[in-house]
Amino acid sequence: MGMTKTIRKAVAAFLVLALLSISFCSCVNNTPTDSSQSFDSMISEISPSPEPEPEPIFRNAMSVSPFAESMFAIGVTYEDDSGNTATDVEELQKLFVEHGANEIYVRIATARKRYSLSSSDHSLETAVSRAKLAVKLGLPLNPELGLFSVYGDVTGQPGPDFSEYPEISVSKPWHELTIDEMVPILEKYGAIVAEELLSTGADINVWNIGNEVNFGTAGVAVQPIPGAMTGEMGSNWYRAPDAVNPEIGMKSVYSMLTTRNSELIDWMEINLWPYQAKLMNAVREGILTVDQDAKFSTHITFFENTEFATAFYNAMDENGFKVDVAGFSFYPSSTASPINRFEALKTTVKSVRDELGLPVFIAEYAYPAYPEDHTPTGPYKDWNKKQPNYEMDIEGQEQLLRDLASWGISNGICGIRPWAPDLVVLWTEFAVFSVNYLTAKARPVIDSIARGIEEAGQTKSD
Repeated sequence: MGMTKTIRKAVAAFLVLALLSISFCSCVNNTPTDSSQSFDSMISEISPSPEPEPEPIFRNAMSVSPFAESMFAIGVTYEDDSGNTATDVEELQKLFVEHGANEIYVRIATARKRYSLSSSDHSLETAVSRAKLAVKLGLPLNPELGLFSVYGDVTGQPGPDFSEYPEISVSKPWHELTIDEMVPILEKYGAIVAEELLSTGADINVWNIGNEVNFGTAGVAVQPIPGAMTGEMGSNWYRAPDAVNPEIGMKSVYSMLTTRNSELIDWMEINLWPYQAKLMNAVREGILTVDQDAKFSTHITFFENTEFATAFYNAMDENGFKVDVAGFSFYPSSTASPINRFEALKTTVKSVRDELGLPVFIAEYAYPAYPEDHTPTGPYKDWNKKQPNYEMDIEGQEQLLRDLASWGISNGICGIRPWAPDLVVLWTEFAVFSVNYLTAKARPVIDSIARGIEEAGQTKSD
């Protein structure tokens, strides 16, 4: 530091002498000089120009999912056409990296200790292990703080459970708290999670707050769809947040879905989104006490409803929760309306980019590849709505994701996360692997994002 100052003083002295010499010569020779060239401008001429900001790397967010451990527990082995195999989480993430992946994702519930190896585990303990893996592999970590005890999504949003956090004091049941009582609790929680993850040395690219938070988060949400989260929470788990606003508990996800769009948005802007933004911003503020340069995001469904999407992110911003990235779940085949859901997504992406100035991250994505003459079965059997120009087979699955990446790079999408690419039970057609007994073989879709990036003229990060 001291040597730098000495060098700067020497350069400054040299320039002063040079200026005096130039001035003297001009007087003697009557040669005009540029009197407008100041000392500061001469300094700037010899100073190196700042390097241009590097182009942001498109986020190929193909990552081991919350289900990876459960797949290995039943004996699944993953392989690709290049001879790479995976029999544990680390090997599987390395396999994804071979196909262009450049970050690791983890979903975090308020459960602190690992609670399941037979299905998905969203505990903070598992999140710390993902963070350590990210450090080991030299990848950024992309955490999602769900603000639910075990799980929540657009169909229902249970409240948090901080019973495993002795440093957090909750005076009464969560649903009985006012918004002002919830805020400091969530702020402290955000700081705790940030400290634990960053203590591993992880580089966190974006902090995601909430999962599919259209109709609330952290228990401040409308009534769930009947049967939602009963496997995780038991029956009759919902408790209306009457101490926040009794209007919220009088509505349900179903009533939201059947309300005219303008009325829905008006109701949300008055009765729910302002409170929701305060809760999510509390977590944000807590994280910022630990990670001052943190960037933030969240994600919703309703990508096809441009008016709702822009209204949601506007409401978040106006009520204090400012995001750097707007996220959406995009499952093209999940419903029949509109017919061309890819085009609907494009409209929303452009609107979010142009009206809000935000890039879009596809936080969840999948499109099925059905075997020939296959009749869909299982919990996602109705997610079988073919998109125009894209068959629901191996080729169509690959092409749609490739086109999404290629188009997105030039139009405001900053990354895509194929959802549960490794889940070959109950999600087999949507995964990036075909499974034969316990051997999961990569389909061409595993390279779709990388191919889309290449088509768009970008290259993989070094």
